[in-house]
Amino acid sequence: MSKKIPLGIALAMSFIAIAVTVAVTITVYMNVYNKLIQDLPQRAQLYSKLSDMDELVRTNYYGTIDSDELDMKIARGYIDGLDDDYSFYLSAEDYTEYYSNSIGDISGIGIQTLFDEESEKLIVAEVAQDSPAQQAGIEKGDIILSVQSEQITAENHASLSALFDGEKLTGVDLELMRDAEGTTNDKTFAVNVAKGYKAQSCFYSLDGTVGYIKLTEFYENTADAFAQAISALSEKGVTGIIIDVRNNTSNNFEYAAKVIDVIVPLATEGTGELATAKNAAGETIEIFSADSSSVNLPLAVLINDRTEGAAELLACDLMDFGKARLFGETTVGHGTLQKIFRLDDGGAVVLTVAKIYPYISDCYDGIGVIPHESVYMTEKDKNRLATLDKSEDEQYKAALNYLSQ
Repeated sequence: MSKKIPLGIALAMSFIAIAVTVAVTITVYMNVYNKLIQDLPQRAQLYSKLSDMDELVRTNYYGTIDSDELDMKIARGYIDGLDDDYSFYLSAEDYTEYYSNSIGDISGIGIQTLFDEESEKLIVAEVAQDSPAQQAGIEKGDIILSVQSEQITAENHASLSALFDGEKLTGVDLELMRDAEGTTNDKTFAVNVAKGYKAQSCFYSLDGTVGYIKLTEFYENTADAFAQAISALSEKGVTGIIIDVRNNTSNNFEYAAKVIDVIVPLATEGTGELATAKNAAGETIEIFSADSSSVNLPLAVLINDRTEGAAELLACDLMDFGKARLFGETTVGHGTLQKIFRLDDGGAVVLTVAKIYPYISDCYDGIGVIPHESVYMTEKDKNRLATLDKSEDEQYKAALNYLSQ
């Protein structure tokens, strides 16, 4: 039988609870207020300096002031002042393209190119699946002779290649050559390629009994494509799989975690999660979790000194779970989380807000992920990695030898 509490005691307990709540609330707000008060003189000094400079310029500057351009560069300069390579300002136009690209809605034609300095030729290194370039008949290895009727040279190849992406044009006129080795099969052809497609970032193939999966980015569709690749290779009876994240510089940890989740079982050790993001105060602001499914095949992961961000997390987590052996070079060491904050004018700020802590290992920010087996590659080969034959790829051969054994 429950005992009744006298009304007086109940009221007293209620008042005590209210008092405690008020005290805690006041303490929190006082801490915030005190922080604001401490920052106030510095902020006032900053605003005063900016106001003085604005008045000086508008009074004395000889040229014409484009206020919109000036405002945008002031905003960009403020974020640049943080001296953080991963924090930056986006105009409204830039934000639209940045967000679309981050989820795989690419405003381009779907090719990656490589400029061969020896032959001074612009070579098609990759053609994205289902991209406008593929639909136009462009193939890996084709040589681009001209863009928008302008011949490719060592001086202009970078600026002309920039026309393959972005929203400045709705399409691009290309002249290409195929089998350009002085054979009788050499031919040139011209195409107009429309821009805009849903990007693919997962490509797979079979080498004997070993599967190979290349992850060039992490988009919202990458995890599904990766799971399908694993399933397709498993059905072919592979004895192991090589996962290649070399030159992958994605910073989308959410989508990378979904790929990791395909491979690893439920996280029960370390942080108890695939990864956690902690802010400057040490508070966990984001958690990346795993379910109980996993891949039970020997795995090797290829990394290099251009593997960055979310790709580093994948390599580190697979090592922490004991699921893979790493081959290649120590990675970049970008272990911070960035968030997008929208502004009233339609622009945005991409800001570093936390550090990423993998399953068991310490945060790799500023350190990188160290491979189990170091296998180095020349800068020339790294630059032509997309077209490098497997027989010339020492990192790939080391992983293949490991899985073949």
